[in-house]
Amino acid sequence: MPEMKFCYCCRAHHPIDQMRLFPTRQGQRWRCVRSIEAAVRSRRERDAFGEEQTRINHEAANRSADFARRLRQYAQASG
Repeated sequence: MPEMKFCYCCRAHHPIDQMRLFPTRQGQRWRCVRSIEAAVRSRRERDAFGEEQTRINHEAANRSADFARRLRQYAQASG
């Protein structure tokens, strides 16, 4: 499995070869190339990228919540 880094912009882990250190006010942070390239596009394309990333984040949060709910149900049923 390749080494992964957390992208502060899209809030996901990516292989390190897809990441770059990006300067922020808080210091340098890891950011994926995909989000860096999206930032220099037109406003419409940036908005579309943001909406897509929001959808991806919501789906991931829903999967995580569903998994946690199933774990709780399993623990209650077996306990």
